[in-house]
Amino acid sequence: MLLALAPCNAQSVGHGADIDAQINNKPAAKQTPKKTKKPATESRPTVPEPPEAPANPTGGRRMKMVLRKIKVRKKTPEELAETKTKVTTGIHHEKGFRIQVYSGGNTRVARQEAERAGQRVKSVLPSQPVYVHFYSPRWSCRVGNFRTYNSALGALRQIRKVGYKGAIIIRSTITVRDVEYVDDEDIF
Repeated sequence: MLLALAPCNAQSVGHGADIDAQINNKPAAKQTPKKTKKPATESRPTVPEPPEAPANPTGGRRMKMVLRKIKVRKKTPEELAETKTKVTTGIHHEKGFRIQVYSGGNTRVARQEAERAGQRVKSVLPSQPVYVHFYSPRWSCRVGNFRTYNSALGALRQIRKVGYKGAIIIRSTITVRDVEYVDDEDIF
């Protein structure tokens, strides 16, 4: 069985002054009804619009884009027969040889030495790529992508003339670019 109790003559209390009046048995202060103003028209808040960008972004000068036709001289059949274009068709990796010019420790100084060695060797062999890498635990500078030992040997002689007597040929995975020479007519 449920029993519900409902207070008789209960007053709802809304403010701190009303609570004080009820507890202390003092008359409650008179409340003035709040006047709420209803807007005559419903207005939405306005969002300020960004300032308009000038129609001419060049600052007063008018510019016009113009398309022009350019005359291109056509090649003669003799010139077309002589022209060949070098096209890289892909890159792959295979076993080959590189020249190790420098191998140092794992310090900042060793890295700087490896980079310095790479710059010096690049001035001697500008056509060969230079690789400065950190193969744990040491910095090394390696040069070239040689498919055969004999081609690496010729470059090694040039590097030793510069002053790197400790340079050696090592087996390594090399990067090979597949290049084809194609007539210009075949491309288009």
